[in-house]
Amino acid sequence: MRNPFLICLYSLCSLFVLIGNPDYSQATTSDKVDYLYPTNKEKVIDETADEFYQALRDSKYPVHRAFYEKHNQMQRDLDSRLFKDFSDASVNIRKKGLFHEVEEFNYITWDGNIHYTYPDIDIKDHQAISPDRQVYFLYSFKDTEMEFRGRYAIYDVETKQILAGGGTYIPKYPNYKKFLQ
Repeated sequence: MRNPFLICLYSLCSLFVLIGNPDYSQATTSDKVDYLYPTNKEKVIDETADEFYQALRDSKYPVHRAFYEKHNQMQRDLDSRLFKDFSDASVNIRKKGLFHEVEEFNYITWDGNIHYTYPDIDIKDHQAISPDRQVYFLYSFKDTEMEFRGRYAIYDVETKQILAGGGTYIPKYPNYKKFLQ
């Protein structure tokens, strides 16, 4: 036999859930998004991606000097922290563009068994950066029969700070068996 009190209580709670609280149910939407890095595509910055890369290697900007001093005190290799092209790379890309354009630079490599996309950048994962923000995209990879090595970095054109970056190593099939031993 069912308890009429519990059935009534359940029905009443369900009704409150459906009706909702009018204070909370009136959500206002705003078309304006406050990005940490707002759009700046109209701003004219004459520095090319190659000039920026050289300035990055020379620690020309204060943000990079501070970064270098911090990592130098910890006795770490700066080349592994700030972007550097592979010396024997298959491809080196240095491009200045808008943040939403970096999705176009995916490279597909095949290890004999699986296709990999690198770098698989999804701008939706970077919600603090406006898609119309000017960036430097630096990308270097080496693709051989034995392995794939890649690294990339995305720097803000205006502040010169790194927004995203990473690196990967993929041993190719069947050569990965040697790598595991």
